Amino acid sequence: MVVGYCICDAIVPIETETRVVLIVHWMEWNKTTTTSALLNRVLVDAEVKKRGHREAPLDLSEVLDDPTRRAVLLYPSEDAVPLDAFEHDGPLTLIVPDGTWRQARKVRSRVPRLDTVPAVTLPIGAASGYRVRKNVRGDFALSTAEAVARALGILEGAAVEAAVMQPFSQMVEQTMRMRGRELRE
Repeated sequence: MVVGYCICDAIVPIETETRVVLIVHWMEWNKTTTTSALLNRVLVDAEVKKRGHREAPLDLSEVLDDPTRRAVLLYPSEDAVPLDAFEHDGPLTLIVPDGTWRQARKVRSRVPRLDTVPAVTLPIGAASGYRVRKNVRGDFALSTAEAVARALGILEGAAVEAAVMQPFSQMVEQTMRMRGRELRE
């Protein structure tokens, strides 16, 4: 830890009705630019699962067979329903791929049974504030943390979205400071 760049004070655990399961590609697992680790610390009911190793395929049975929650995949596929129009009774489990776009788009076909889970998408909103990585997908692309925050904003209200975005924004600012870019941007 570099003194003066820590965001630990900004991380306040948030309890949500929605369970968040982050599926992180193994090549993203140890990158400092992945936001799953931050979400895992901020959201009390979040869980990070690693995928992409052929020797150890990801098993989501426990998540998908939970009778108390309906699982949905947050991903902008062709068959995705806008999250704000998705009809559901009771709490959801929000499954979110984390990785590059190339890695994320393969999640549904490579994780057993995930192709049976309904996909949901976010309405177009403000452009991403994630300046840590280059955005090659255009203004609609979001970091995983931003997408989860917006989804929770729809499902649980603006206060939850803001509470997730606060440490994320601080992480981005501190990362840019460490890289010496805060004055240039």
